[in-house]
Amino acid sequence: MTYSREEVTARVRETARMICAEQPDVPEPNTLKDMDSFSFVQMALELENSYQVKLLEKLENFSGERFEDLADFIIAVLEENERTLT
Repeated sequence: MTYSREEVTARVRETARMICAEQPDVPEPNTLKDMDSFSFVQMALELENSYQVKLLEKLENFSGERFEDLADFIIAVLEENERTLT
């Protein structure tokens, strides 16, 4: 399956904004750096559910700061999972 970077980035951005909007006094994030660790973990768990992939266990290898960086990371994990299934 092919994953669109734009679509995954949009999902990451939308999920981050949704998670932060649910918390009082948490501003809308413009980048991953704008999120506290609790919000980031909640977002990662939500994205795990959306894409049916384990992300938290692999995040130790992630060092990006932008939504696009996380989207690229998610796509790489998804593609890696597909390769191991075939």
